[in-house]
Amino acid sequence: MIVWWIAVPFMGALLTALWPRRILWRLISLAQAGVALWLIAAYFERAALEVTHELQTLRFTVPWWGFQTPEGWMSRYQVSLFFATDGAALWLAMLTTLVGVVLSFWGGWKLSQPRLQIPALLLVQGFALWSFFSYDLIAFYVGFEAVLLPMYYLILTLSPPGEESRRAALEFLLYTLLGSIPMLVGILYAGQAISQSHGVPFTTNFLAWLQYPLPPEVQSWIYGSFVLAFWVKLGLFPLHGWVLRLYRVAPLALVVLSSALLTKLGGLGWLRFMAAFPQGHFFVAPTLAGFAAVSLLGAALGAFVQKSLRSWLAYGTISHLSLVAIGLTSTTPAGVSGAAWYMINHTAVTAAQLLLVSVILTRAGTDEFSRLGGLARSMPQVAALWVGVALASVGLPGLCQFPGELLVLIGTFKSYTVQKAVFIAALVGVVLSAVYTLPVLRQVLFGPEKQSLPDLERSESLPLWVLSVWIVGAGFVAAPFLSEIQRTTSPLVEAILYQALGVR
Repeated sequence: MIVWWIAVPFMGALLTALWPRRILWRLISLAQAGVALWLIAAYFERAALEVTHELQTLRFTVPWWGFQTPEGWMSRYQVSLFFATDGAALWLAMLTTLVGVVLSFWGGWKLSQPRLQIPALLLVQGFALWSFFSYDLIAFYVGFEAVLLPMYYLILTLSPPGEESRRAALEFLLYTLLGSIPMLVGILYAGQAISQSHGVPFTTNFLAWLQYPLPPEVQSWIYGSFVLAFWVKLGLFPLHGWVLRLYRVAPLALVVLSSALLTKLGGLGWLRFMAAFPQGHFFVAPTLAGFAAVSLLGAALGAFVQKSLRSWLAYGTISHLSLVAIGLTSTTPAGVSGAAWYMINHTAVTAAQLLLVSVILTRAGTDEFSRLGGLARSMPQVAALWVGVALASVGLPGLCQFPGELLVLIGTFKSYTVQKAVFIAALVGVVLSAVYTLPVLRQVLFGPEKQSLPDLERSESLPLWVLSVWIVGAGFVAAPFLSEIQRTTSPLVEAILYQALGVR
């Protein structure tokens, strides 16, 4: 059962609270990776079992496989612990698990309260998996919000003491909490509206929402409440303030949890649940695409003018995740599947880049470009890995993010819902990513030597090489992963287009 994939980090949090040792944390992470591989193999044996949906005028199937509590979580209200997976969630959960293993072996952690901090790190990962696999809206919301508490504690205790750290933790909590409260209101209202419109019991089961569509007149505002929560979690303009402060204050190894994992709660939630609001999505998608284009270009230009590595990374992340939003609003099979693949690989690329930069900051004691230069001479491993990861982030063909970028551009060009100006903005944004990335590499790694720093230690190099294997391998062998993603996303896009436009 897929519930075991979720249960391992929770059980690990309990065990490490009783015996807070790094070796136990690593064993738990490896055990979770073993469970993940077992369940992936089981998925491919059973994924041929598909759920068929009758949406008044359209019949389509979506692959899934999972676990559902027979009586429901709160059976009176048809709220269930419905854990399942599809092609997009499967690969995102796999990368989440891989990043968890990497962080457990990362030698740069300075844990002042390991009895609480190690369990908190595992709880963040566990609640993220809970949301990835939740097909019930209330269950999804529980995981979506529960990650805030351990992450808030980690920001407070792992960041340097002071007012800036407290503000970063508070902004992270308030932005994401206040952004998602309207989604809870939308879930409850939508469940009641479906019950009244179709004469069925109140339900928050996503598959039931597909079968019994919401009245078109309420879809836009309910969908807007969902998008607000996802937009904040992705950290896009203009709701990106918490991202900038977190990057500037928190240890970059901790930022991996936020940027590489928690932002994906917004991306995957948006991808999955937009199919329940076909008319609402079609109505607001052009506006959302415009905001995403502004976020993409504005953050790219912001990254170009930064003078420090932390701020440069923050703006670059906002720009890259804006491309995910553009792909989702394109409402085309290519654009949506490209957004999913880009989002999945952004997990590995961002984790690797953050950890590499954290090594430089720890050794150099500064993140200012003016005080860094020529590090490739003394840090050849760092230079080799960072060049590869940076080229992946700018979409070099043959590396993991290129297929996602290409599909998003194709989907945006063919889109029914967004203007060609958004396609041009996405194309310019892809070019700008190279413009603001390559000069930084040239100055920090290959410019005049200003410091001589020790290269990677064994506890640092092994995790980074593991991520690099994925970054290269997934670029050359993307087809098997993409085919499973497309088998999930294409029917959902078809449902939106057919119900909104009558287009198959």
